[in-house]
Amino acid sequence: MAQKTKQRAPWQQKVIQMAPAIGLAAFIIILIYIRHSGIFSSVADLQHFIKNFGNFAIAAFIVVQAIQPIVPFLPGGFATIVGMLMFGNIPGVLYSYIGLVIGEVGLFLLVRRFGSRFARLVLSEKNFEKFETTLQDHTQDIKKLLIVCFIFPFLPDDLTCLVAGMTDLSFREYLKIVLIFKIWSVASYGYFCLFVLNKTFAGL
Repeated sequence: MAQKTKQRAPWQQKVIQMAPAIGLAAFIIILIYIRHSGIFSSVADLQHFIKNFGNFAIAAFIVVQAIQPIVPFLPGGFATIVGMLMFGNIPGVLYSYIGLVIGEVGLFLLVRRFGSRFARLVLSEKNFEKFETTLQDHTQDIKKLLIVCFIFPFLPDDLTCLVAGMTDLSFREYLKIVLIFKIWSVASYGYFCLFVLNKTFAGL
């Protein structure tokens, strides 16, 4: 049984590591298709369409965002941009925040439960080396590192959450930091990426 698990891990790693590139490509293709097909002539049309699905659309989006920290199938804040386009800027940020908090809590608990085995599954070898280096260098000041990564949202906050799960940081302290600082990370990243996206597609 142990041998089967060992054989399956590389395949699982490849799928997880390819997910962001596939997700980004699909996201860009869908955006270009929507823009040129005229399905939605404006963001308001898209939001009106999404409202037809009611609370199901909100719940589905929150679930997708909750998976993101564990299996990042869209890079960075792109899923947050999707939420802002679907629901409006403020609701999109709020739903992203709820989902990402759930996901980062789950990430912390999974690492605490399974340790480096889980980290090796979701990280490439290069990122796992960064994980080990960060763990060695920042175990004592992991709270400060978490806060810095949330304040400056282009830093690898998910990697830092992985590290936090391997330290003696209490779950209560971790949750407090995530709840307080994640909203800034989500909003600043989302608004910045949306601004860049609008400028990019305005020229097409």
